[in-house]
Amino acid sequence: MLVTTRASFPTVPRILNGISLGSRFVIAVGKISLKDEHGTSTKYDYCDVWQLKGGKLHELKAYVISIDR
Repeated sequence: MLVTTRASFPTVPRILNGISLGSRFVIAVGKISLKDEHGTSTKYDYCDVWQLKGGKLHELKAYVISIDR
């Protein structure tokens, strides 16, 4: 399921782990908190997977999971 939300920016993600797989992939795992249009803050875990080609960003896949219960 794809969920789209309006968030107030800027926000600063907190990177907990970073992993490099050779010169082709970089993975970042962390936490972020975003506010919706009503000012309600929601906490998320995230994982970004960057694929590099020629030393430049080629593709980004981002996975975000709400951790507020």
